Amino acid sequence: MATMATLSWSEWIAALFRIVCDTLFQRFFARHVPSRVSLPNLAHPTVMVTGATSGIGLHTAKALALSGAHVILAVRNIKAAKDLISLWEAERPQGTPPLKCEVMELDCLSFDSVRKLGETWEARKLPLNLLINNAGIFCMTESQKFSKDGCERHMQVNHLAPALLTVLLLPSLARGAPSRVVMVNSIMHYLGSVEPINLNMKDSGRTFHSTAAYSASKLAQVMFSNLLQRRLPKEGGIDVVCVHPGEVKSQVVRPASPREM
Repeated sequence: MATMATLSWSEWIAALFRIVCDTLFQRFFARHVPSRVSLPNLAHPTVMVTGATSGIGLHTAKALALSGAHVILAVRNIKAAKDLISLWEAERPQGTPPLKCEVMELDCLSFDSVRKLGETWEARKLPLNLLINNAGIFCMTESQKFSKDGCERHMQVNHLAPALLTVLLLPSLARGAPSRVVMVNSIMHYLGSVEPINLNMKDSGRTFHSTAAYSASKLAQVMFSNLLQRRLPKEGGIDVVCVHPGEVKSQVVRPASPREM
């Protein structure tokens, strides 16, 4: 796995072989995992899920909410999130307490939005037990585009924004310890290469490709997670993990403008 410049041909072929095998044999590798896992009663944990209006984020937030957790849906589309909560409330089994869900605005293409969410939550001085950085984009076939902050959008949404949010929420995670940060990653990081002085993939002499940008952003997320886990004091009780969810039908891959995962 290269972290600088570009992958060699041998590294690229090895990475591609790993990804193809994971895709083709996913069911075999996961044969020991039950098709459905029932969650225990989660009346006490407080969880924040980014990009919770579709795909992995939606189903994760729903399962946690129906299990009794206090779930914060950090999303761009406030109305869509509130509509989902209403639907989940209608599915709540009779005799169980009302859902403890709330919606907070988060646009990962805006560092101002990320800071506002982090500062707003931290001002409440509440504990946070689990942060699931799920929001992500993979804009296949599209030309290179940048956020208003001047960052390549895959790198900002998939790495820089969740990294910033995580750092801002560390005090809350410390209050909720033992707590965990989950980065929803991708096996595509094996195809990634990161140039620290060229995160925007400009002026590198190479033609921009969305697959390269996505893979680089996911590799950067793995590198950040490893570094953060090493820097956090063990006695602090905060764990940081990256998760490859496998091949999942979600809206992370799209040819149009980026939306939440």
